[in-house]
Amino acid sequence: MAKMLSTDLVPQKQKLEFWNEAVSETFVSLQCVALGDRDFIDGEISVKPLASLEVSMVRGTGQLVSRASSGIAEDQDGDFYLVGVQTRGSCVVSQDGKDARIDHGGFALYDPRRPYSLELTDDFEQLVIRVPRVSLDRQFAGAEQLSARGVDASRGAGILLSNSIKTFAHEIGTLSPEAAYAVSQGIEHLIVAGLESVADVDADDALAGRRQVIQRYILKNLCDPQLSITSVSEALHLSPSSVHRTFAAEGETVMNWVWQQRLDGVYRDLTGSRHRGTLTELAHSWGFSDSAHFSRAFRRRFSVTPSQLRAKKS
Repeated sequence: MAKMLSTDLVPQKQKLEFWNEAVSETFVSLQCVALGDRDFIDGEISVKPLASLEVSMVRGTGQLVSRASSGIAEDQDGDFYLVGVQTRGSCVVSQDGKDARIDHGGFALYDPRRPYSLELTDDFEQLVIRVPRVSLDRQFAGAEQLSARGVDASRGAGILLSNSIKTFAHEIGTLSPEAAYAVSQGIEHLIVAGLESVADVDADDALAGRRQVIQRYILKNLCDPQLSITSVSEALHLSPSSVHRTFAAEGETVMNWVWQQRLDGVYRDLTGSRHRGTLTELAHSWGFSDSAHFSRAFRRRFSVTPSQLRAKKS
C-alpha cells in the first residue's frame, strides 16, 4: 500500500522523534541523528509497492542513520536487502568495516541483518529499493558479501538503474500488475548486473594481490635452483593450480617469468661487471643448472650470447 510520511506539519521539537519512528516503520529499526547545527530533521518518505519490490523516495536534511545490533534483535522481518540509489546529494554507506560513497546516480546494497550506517548530506534525495532476499540470492550468490560497495553511476548498470528507477518512480501507481512485475524484474536484473561488476573488480584485485605475493616470494628465492611451482605453492599454502591461474591471467607461465627474472639478473651482472668468474658459475649463481639451456635462452631473450656480451663489455 502506498503511503506518505512527512515532518512538514510536525512541531519542531517533535520532528526528530517523528522522523525516527517514520524511518523505522518504513524500513527496519533505525536511529537517526541530525548533522550540523540542527537538533531536528526535516524529511519526507513516499512508499510505493512494485510487485515484490517496495520503492521509497526519501528526502531530508543531513543525518546519520544507524542500524544497531539491538535493533536487529528486535526486528522480526529481515528477509530482504535494501538498495539505495542516490538521486540528489551524496551518501556514505558503512557496513562490515567497508565504506562506500554514493554520489548522484550511484547505488549500493546494504543488509539489514547486520549493523550498518548511512551518512547523508544536507538536502539529499535517495530512492530505497526493498528487494526480497530469496529473489536476489537466487540470481546472485553471495550478494550479502557485497554490501557497502558502491556501483558507479557513470556507466553500465549504475546509470541504467538510476535512469530507469527515476523514470518509473512517478508512474508506479499507474502500472498494471503485469507491467509492474515486468518493471520489477528489470530493476532486479540491473541491481544484479551492478553487483556483478563490483564482484569482478574484487576478483581482479584479489588476483593482482595474489600475483604480487607470489612474485615477491619468487624474487626472494630466485637464485635457488630448486625453485619450482611446487615449492612456491607449498611455501605460500596455495594449490599449484592456483599459482598457475594467477600467471595465466596475464598470458604467461610461472616458470617462464622465473626464467625472465634470472636472465635479467645475469644480464645486469654481465653489463655491470659484478661477476668475474666463469659464465657457468654466473649461470649457476642465478639458479640455472643447465649451462647449454641457459645460453640458448639468453640468446633468444637478448639476441646475443652471454660470451658475446661479456666480450663487448670488456
